Formats: sequence, C-alpha cells, structure tokens
Amino acid sequence: MATPIPSAAMAAVLLAAMLAVPAQARIYKYVDERGRQVFVDSLSKVPQQFRDQLESREEYSERLSPEALSLERSERADLQRSQAQTQQRRKLEQLLRDMETAVKITNNRVLVPVKVVYGGRSAQTRMVLDTGATSTVFHKDALQGLPFVSRAAGHARVAGGGTIQTETVDFDRIEIGPYKVSHVRAFVIDHQGPSAGNDGLLGMDFLMNANYRIDYQRQLILWEPERYTELQSLLQALDQPDAVQPQDPPAADR
Repeated sequence: MATPIPSAAMAAVLLAAMLAVPAQARIYKYVDERGRQVFVDSLSKVPQQFRDQLESREEYSERLSPEALSLERSERADLQRSQAQTQQRRKLEQLLRDMETAVKITNNRVLVPVKVVYGGRSAQTRMVLDTGATSTVFHKDALQGLPFVSRAAGHARVAGGGTIQTETVDFDRIEIGPYKVSHVRAFVIDHQGPSAGNDGLLGMDFLMNANYRIDYQRQLILWEPERYTELQSLLQALDQPDAVQPQDPPAADR
C-alpha cells in the first residue's frame, strides 16, 4: 500500500509545480528609419518612436508544434543576427573614429594637435602641417612644462631675412592621431614677433612616414585613407536592409 504524503510535503510538491510553469518572454520586431528589421528581447530596447509598430511573439519553453518551433527558431536567429550587426556597427564606428584627427584649417594652414613627451611629462601643441619644411620645429615657449635638455644646432634664416639660434631636442615620443613615434629628434627655436597662433611646424621628417588625407570639408585628417574607405564601405553595407553581415575588419598594423 502506498505511503500517505504528509501535508507539508504535499505543499512543497504543489509549490514546485507552480514554479515549473514556463516563464513568458517575448521577441519584439520593428522597422527602423533605414528600413531594416530589428529584433530585440526587451521592450526597453525599442526606441519610443517605433513602439507604435511593434510586433511581438510570445515564447514558451514547453513543447511546440513543428510549425511554431520553426517560427521561434527563425525569430531567434533574426534576433541574434540583429544583435551581431549592432555590435559590428559599433566596432566599425569606433575604428573610424580612431582613424580621424580633428584639425583647424585657417588662412590656408592646417593646424594639427601634437602631443610631445619628454622625461615622463607631456605637452599638448598645435602645429602647422607644412610639406615644405624639411624638419619639425617647435616653439620653445610651447614646451615650458617639459624638463628637456637641448643642444645648440647653429642658426637658421627666418622669413624676414634675419637669423635665429636653433637647438635640437631628443624627445621620448610624439603622438599624432594613431601614430606614436619614439626617440624623435626635432628642432626648438625661440619664436620671435607676434603670436603666430601655432606652436611650430610639423615637417616632412614625420609626414613622409605617415599615410593620410585631409578632409577639408569636415576639417579632419584621415589616417590610412584606403583602409578608412574600406571600413566606411563595410559600415554602409550594414545599413542596407537585409544586409549580409560582413567579416570582421582587419586589425590595424600599428
């Protein structure tokens, strides 16, 4: 004869049965401003302007009919694909930002932000990109925060016809956009006359080793322009409706 189940044990069985009822979840689908179908697993991930077109399908963990199971798998695959494309888009956008440097273009001069490091300390400068200058030249007053040691390097003729004393400094590093160049020797001069609105000249000793293009309209330097264009194409492909997810972009060589 079967042993009676105590009332406390029966209550525990009933509670377990109640907790075993499958939890309800939903997949939400909407079409964004580019015409793409987007699938998410939370209502909070749906922008407010798209909620009036929401479609959702309840999912249950219990046994489904073959037709319902096939539909669930399809929608789950769409959700995973949408999430993967979102991650890919963010990665591409970050790579593009890393390959851009904002510059100031004024009076036909391109002013580039350059970070100079010496003795563990750094200075932020703004240099004129000058393809006509053989060497990079810093104005000494822009480097006042650096404990640099210089060596006399003779004299140089200036635009007005006079001459000035020049010095050289072996900097630990200079950083321009994605480029970090170590053990850089550059000239330092005492700038004379009114403020030039810049901290020196970025010359061909650096520029000849850099691959760049100037976007005058957006006031940007685009580093590695061929690769930049390739990444833009991959991003545009992601923005097409029903786009096939591109492969991961190649890692930077630097």
